[in-house]
Amino acid sequence: MATMPQLPDPGTHPGEGGVPALLDEVHAGVDRLLEAIARDERTAGRALRADVAEVERLARRVDSARLRLVARADSVRVAERTGHTDTGAWLAQTTNGDRRPASRDVRLAAALNAPTAPAPGDPTAGEGDGLLSLLTPPPEPELAQTAAALDDGRISAEHARVITSAMAELPEGLGTEARRQCETELLRLATSHAPAVLRRHARRVLETVEPDEDVVDAHEESLLADEEAHAVDAAAFWIKDNSDGTMTGHFTVPWASGIILKKVIDAMTAPRRRATSGGAVGTAPSDLAALTGDARVDQLDWQHRRGLALADLLARIPTDHLSTKIAATLLVTTRLEDLRGQLTRAGRTDAGDHLDAGTTRRMACAAGIIPLVLDGASQPLDLGRQRRLHTEAQRLALTTRYDQCAADGCDRPFAWCEIHHLDPWAQGGSTDVDDAAPLCGRHHRMLHGPDWQHTTTRRQDRSVSIRFYRRT
Repeated sequence: MATMPQLPDPGTHPGEGGVPALLDEVHAGVDRLLEAIARDERTAGRALRADVAEVERLARRVDSARLRLVARADSVRVAERTGHTDTGAWLAQTTNGDRRPASRDVRLAAALNAPTAPAPGDPTAGEGDGLLSLLTPPPEPELAQTAAALDDGRISAEHARVITSAMAELPEGLGTEARRQCETELLRLATSHAPAVLRRHARRVLETVEPDEDVVDAHEESLLADEEAHAVDAAAFWIKDNSDGTMTGHFTVPWASGIILKKVIDAMTAPRRRATSGGAVGTAPSDLAALTGDARVDQLDWQHRRGLALADLLARIPTDHLSTKIAATLLVTTRLEDLRGQLTRAGRTDAGDHLDAGTTRRMACAAGIIPLVLDGASQPLDLGRQRRLHTEAQRLALTTRYDQCAADGCDRPFAWCEIHHLDPWAQGGSTDVDDAAPLCGRHHRMLHGPDWQHTTTRRQDRSVSIRFYRRT
């Protein structure tokens, strides 16, 4: 019966030069560094910049060492011997940390040490001969370049997380050399970009080895569509009464919804904004002063201003037709073919990120997105046309035909629904009551998504019923 590898007791020092002894030396070195920093009186920006950069590099190298130890603990299944549910739980307890980031670190450590998959036809693929397995050296980790860059401190653990995720999302069947080239390009980008920016570039890293732009577009669209689906699944909201005249809450929403709220608050609290006769109450310093009763509004800190702006916004949200208008304008650059549903290139927003084509088409049915449509030569055709939107009077007329979502079997109330063009406006449809139907957010996403098809049945009262079928 095979025995489980045994880890040494945490308190033991297995010989000079072992990991515990070296850790003692590193701690002593950090002590000396802290003493030197306390004595250092330099104030030159260049010197401080260089020192901070080197300390950051040191922290990244220590992070790499920690992840290698985590990978070893995971590979020998130490959690099974200590009664923990998994290595993430073991790591969280060991470090007095939170479970979620600990589990993320375990996944990153495993990804950085995962071996390269054997090529088809390789004699080492599968279980193979026992003697051959013993004589064959273990394969090099697939992401050896990334692990080495983290070892050297050229990238951070967050950069490595983006790279491992991007590599896992590359199309199946991509050759080993092509994958290596993609990893090299991601590392090049990581040395000069923050992780958030790297994440956007990573969606199109396939360009490094794929000359067909349509293939790259389709890959990026697939990633964004998956991201949107996961975001919808992760959406959550809670709020509690603090019993002191305030309430505290937390929410998680898809990126497009969150950026709209952010842009509203940014517009209401912009430092250079000036009060106008037609401006919304609460958007100018004088309005904020009225809300607080404090004339020293200019002394309010940034977070306080934003909190007051949110409170004012919530107090003024219309409750009768919540989905008629969205208070912010999010510009999305897309091609006419993508808006019509003929192609699937992701739309680029003016907030610096991308939306999948299905989300762009769905949100273009409402006032939240004005699509900047480009033709093949990338010339602006139309910066949004308000006549594509159904009016308040039309929405009121629709309430005589519908009291809930038009999807068959859906009981979500009309007030929750968005007005959908039955004949797409971008393809010549009209903004008429007979060409409109209310759809709740879920069914509107399904209608514009790639996984569902639908049929529309007209009733005698001039309303319609929309039935969905999953594509096969």
